[in-house]
Amino acid sequence: MKWQGEFQITDWQEQVCESMLVLTGGKLTTAVVKQEYQGDIKGTGELQYSMVYDGEGNALFSGIELIQTELGAQRHILVLSHKGKFSQGVATSEFEVVSCEPKHSIVGAQGQFTSGEAGKAEYYLEKHS
Repeated sequence: MKWQGEFQITDWQEQVCESMLVLTGGKLTTAVVKQEYQGDIKGTGELQYSMVYDGEGNALFSGIELIQTELGAQRHILVLSHKGKFSQGVATSEFEVVSCEPKHSIVGAQGQFTSGEAGKAEYYLEKHS
């Protein structure tokens, strides 16, 4: 099974973490992000990222996302685990569906997104039998 489409970031709230450790030219942040999904998965997502930036503005991030969507005419909440990077203005993430309520065969599906312009990104999810 394969699902694909795009999402649009609708809100991004990022804060620098206070720390006794200092990164040379970099920073540690958290972000709460809201997204609207279109395509095979339609709905809204909210995720929380932990991010570490280097001195050039590139970042590594990880996070958990909750997506409210319909699968097979029934409302579901998907939980995705993300691991990604931001480099030269492009964000990419690999992720996995780690939970779904109610239960659905999409659990275990893996995918990725690549950001485009103006807060849009293309995604795909795939589950091998």
